[in-house]
Amino acid sequence: MGFFFTLVLTALLYVRPQEYIEAIKGWPIMDWVAIACLAGVFLEGSFSAEKLRRSPINWLLVFFWFQLGASWLLNDWLGGIVFQIVHFSPVAIMYFLVVLTVDTMRKLKLFIWTLVIFCSFLALESMLVFYTGAGITGATALMRGDVMQTKGVGIFADPNDIAINMVPMTAFLLPAFHKGLLTRSWIPGFAFLMPLINGIILTRSRGGMLGMLAVGWMYLRRRTGLVFAVVGIAVALALVLSLPRMGDIDTQEGSARTRLDHWSYGLQLFKTHPIMGVGVGNFADIGNYTHTAHNSLVLVMAETGFVGTFFWVSMLLCFFMHLRDIRGEDRAPPWAEPFNNALESAMVGWLTCAFFLSQTYKPLLFILMATAVAALNVIAKENGVDLTLRWNARMTMLGGVTTAASIILMYIALRVLWAM
Repeated sequence: MGFFFTLVLTALLYVRPQEYIEAIKGWPIMDWVAIACLAGVFLEGSFSAEKLRRSPINWLLVFFWFQLGASWLLNDWLGGIVFQIVHFSPVAIMYFLVVLTVDTMRKLKLFIWTLVIFCSFLALESMLVFYTGAGITGATALMRGDVMQTKGVGIFADPNDIAINMVPMTAFLLPAFHKGLLTRSWIPGFAFLMPLINGIILTRSRGGMLGMLAVGWMYLRRRTGLVFAVVGIAVALALVLSLPRMGDIDTQEGSARTRLDHWSYGLQLFKTHPIMGVGVGNFADIGNYTHTAHNSLVLVMAETGFVGTFFWVSMLLCFFMHLRDIRGEDRAPPWAEPFNNALESAMVGWLTCAFFLSQTYKPLLFILMATAVAALNVIAKENGVDLTLRWNARMTMLGGVTTAASIILMYIALRVLWAM
């Protein structure tokens, strides 16, 4: 029953009836359902310390969750502390529901299929908006000059936001990753892959296109080797550059220069509030700035300071360490390799898109991390292989160094891009 609750919350996350059904429009349905699902899982008895102890991501997320509220300590509105903790709670609950209820290979496979199917709903929405002018949810296109960009509603009400949610799912549908993980044949995956790719293309999101190329690179690099991967991506890049808006990628182009302005502003905020940040949601409020960061790392740096950035970066670090451990385990089940490759490619695709978007606190990142932790639990339960990652002083130092390096590299990248 607990797993059913997880699927229900996942469905609501993507379909979002509260955004377009008049009778319930504006209701905090995600909050209510998230709390109800968590209560149901608790009463069912799915909570288990064993499921939570294998990954430091579990407690890092809790600390990050509270840091979102603590980032308001230096501001005048103490109510912001409670507000931000409550605001992030559906995302955190979604994460823990996946970790606690996806505890068999069958459930893991079904959960991934659920993500694929509902992201295919986003692709269908994208195509309907492009070809008919309106989607199932009532979404309409965004016009930039004479270029039409498709979008959804709610958290998908921007072409970039809907694209970043579709891009990672393409990794689970690529033939060699899909076969042996979700089905015994590559054909079902290919059938879902084509509409997803079309949906991404119709958003005309440049970040989405680059994320899709990153997923393609990861796939070709593993399947064909370096030389053929380079050739394949070069051909794909040439095709992508022929699409509307993609040929305009240039640091001197207006949209790109504006994005660099946002990054510069975010780094200035980090300099003035380096420890705790300016407060989640304050990027656009401090100094009456009217834009967001358009970079997930810059956003977490500016709003939560080094403390929040440490937790955020450390979660990503643990995620990739989990995948490394799964890959290096000889006793892992046969499905572990395609799963590992698909999830790694999905996260690389997400990170590529997120470099140009403010997706720091959005659900998909935490869903991907929860899927990795759930896989650890499944492998331990069904195969007797313990892949526990223990947090110690060395890990703390590694997390701190990685966080500092990420911040420094962001500063360097900005300087280089401004000079181009």
